[in-house]
Amino acid sequence: MKSKNSDSYKTVFMRHLERIMAALYTDDNSLVAQTEQFYQSTSDAVPINLFPDLLFTAERILNLTEGSIQQETLTRSAKVLGSLQLTVPDSTRRWREVQFSFKPIYRAVLALRLLDHTLEHKQLTDPKLQAHFAARQPGNADCQYRLYVQTPLVIAILLLDSGLHDPKTLAILYGNKIQQLDPLRAMSGQERVDFNTTNQNARSLLTQKGLRPSAYRGNCKLEQQQHQKMQQTQLQLVQAIIQLVENAQSILGNIAKIPQIYSSVVLPGRNRFRYESLPKVVLILKQAAKRLQVDAKLVDQLLRITGIFPQGYGIAFLPKQLDLSTQEKYELAIVNQLYPPSPEQPLCRVVTRNLQYRRGGQNCQISVDYNLYFKPARDKLTIMPEQRLREILSKLSADWHPGELRRLVPRYWQPSEFFSHSDQQNLWNQAPKVIN
Repeated sequence: MKSKNSDSYKTVFMRHLERIMAALYTDDNSLVAQTEQFYQSTSDAVPINLFPDLLFTAERILNLTEGSIQQETLTRSAKVLGSLQLTVPDSTRRWREVQFSFKPIYRAVLALRLLDHTLEHKQLTDPKLQAHFAARQPGNADCQYRLYVQTPLVIAILLLDSGLHDPKTLAILYGNKIQQLDPLRAMSGQERVDFNTTNQNARSLLTQKGLRPSAYRGNCKLEQQQHQKMQQTQLQLVQAIIQLVENAQSILGNIAKIPQIYSSVVLPGRNRFRYESLPKVVLILKQAAKRLQVDAKLVDQLLRITGIFPQGYGIAFLPKQLDLSTQEKYELAIVNQLYPPSPEQPLCRVVTRNLQYRRGGQNCQISVDYNLYFKPARDKLTIMPEQRLREILSKLSADWHPGELRRLVPRYWQPSEFFSHSDQQNLWNQAPKVIN
């Protein structure tokens, strides 16, 4: 299990992020609690209305990710994605926490950036959405793009797993008193078909019956009409996205679906999760595109945004400036920026110097030739004596125990322990950039 923040002090950002996760999963009136209550209510009961709390949670997520200029938005988004990756528990016993608090936020942020990208590049050509995008005012909470496009998208993303709380879906996941099943098992064949159909039907039911405009508080009739019209418009887009998410031909549906697949690979929760395999998310997405489950062009666009290395992933690399004939060390970095120059060249924050951990390192673009995830870079260390490799490994893991550096020449490292100290969480502040 990844360790929790060992310091009593937490950054303001982490406290905000944890409050959103609590609103989704652990609070008494969390989204999970309300969803369970909805499915457990009797047919003659007044359906619970989840929409007001969903609006509030979506607003909090947008406040955390959206900046006043594009670069600030990208930095904030990378910070949310990286922080979730660096703090997510990897114990399968906590899979529900990951599924219902970490993954919804992760998916929402990816979907927001994919939405921006497709609108900017005219791949999503819906006239209304394009008009809202053209008139957007970054940093303005009352901007129509934010109110009528981003907010409904985030709400739809937050509802993607709502069907998992329906009793019929739970019966497929867990079995019954006679035959209890592992909810994390790999389903196949008809069981998978039944599960997806039941989950989708339950999700659609909640969207239709459990979401209604909130009551207007005030005495102005005009404002009341505007309030009702705005929320009705938001609900219409939420319902449209939910209906389109399984439609591989729909660009809007893909904007919700592709981040769902991405997060299922890069965040734990399943028995087959392997940290070292996270960069292979590109292969899984491309396989889904070949099976016509998602749009291949949008998969390529997401990878243009993320690269093959997820935010927060630990990179081990060779410092370029050294004479490779006398290569005697490697350094560690953490992926911290979106839109790398190419998918294989991550943008990172370097967190060691001369085999010592440090704060306030520089940003670095790491090429394939020097990234130890790739074989060409590892081959350059074959000339180093084994004793020297063991010394490096000892220095880098003695104080912070940064994860499973099982090989003398590691392909990666796990930075969660390093990041667990609040004074080492400032990986997204401005820093000089070098190309390695």
